[in-house]
Amino acid sequence: MNTLKSPLLNRPDYLVCTCMGVMHSDIVQAIENGSDSYQKLQDVLLVGTGCNSCVPEVFSILDEVTGKKTKS
Repeated sequence: MNTLKSPLLNRPDYLVCTCMGVMHSDIVQAIENGSDSYQKLQDVLLVGTGCNSCVPEVFSILDEVTGKKTKS
């Protein structure tokens, strides 16, 4: 398990996926725990499985945390 904590967790938390009640910190934590792709985040947190309005934000967080540019 990764013991490093992302500085993104020090930011004010906010709701990213309203349908599934997923917070920004939940996404960052999941990425740090190995869910380093959109599909993995969707499988673990169910983000983007409701209305899909969170999808661009999820990709943005994924890019920021991993330092990679992913396809949205």
